[in-house]
Amino acid sequence: MKTLSRLLCFAALLALLAVNVYIELKPGLMVGIVVKLGFACAFTALWSLVCYSCPGGSPARRRGYFLALFGYYIWMLLNLLFFDAAFGRGVGVGGGLNTTPLLTIRNYLRAYELGNISLKWVLVNLAGNLAAFAPMGCFLPVLYPKQRNFFVFVPTVAGMVAVVEILQYLTRTGSCDIDDLILNVAGAFVVWLVSQIPPFRGWVRKVTPQRPKR
Repeated sequence: MKTLSRLLCFAALLALLAVNVYIELKPGLMVGIVVKLGFACAFTALWSLVCYSCPGGSPARRRGYFLALFGYYIWMLLNLLFFDAAFGRGVGVGGGLNTTPLLTIRNYLRAYELGNISLKWVLVNLAGNLAAFAPMGCFLPVLYPKQRNFFVFVPTVAGMVAVVEILQYLTRTGSCDIDDLILNVAGAFVVWLVSQIPPFRGWVRKVTPQRPKR
């Protein structure tokens, strides 16, 4: 019975992925953030049932579980950053450049105070940038022990975001904005900081144990 349940969950997972990929990549179809989060939650739930419907769990199984979630997150992130029309992506729609720290953040807040934009648009752009790379604060230290070091983690995430910003500018799929980098790294750092607090720290280390030094 348990084997049959796992097979059914796996089949449902594949069907979910097929629908998810189809609606994300279908030209002219815009998928809102609520739908995206719904797919992410459903994927996590089904993948959890597939991996943990049987009792126990070795470090290898736990690592495989998080690697799959990480792969799904990376796919969703790249789609959002470069291809998602719902977030204004598309070749030729971007290309702006801002190298003045906090300028864009101040402009959004001032525009909201003046009534030129809605609170929803402010949250999408500011809170959205905080949230976009926040999962890195969990995935990286869980999967790669060296990322549990502050002086490794922060440059890694900053480098990732910098590459994304440069690519968005060069491909004109978005703007290159220092404020995006600040918000992206800040969101990831907050989650990383939480992962270093007991009991989360012990849980993180169980997934990918630190190799003993020689």
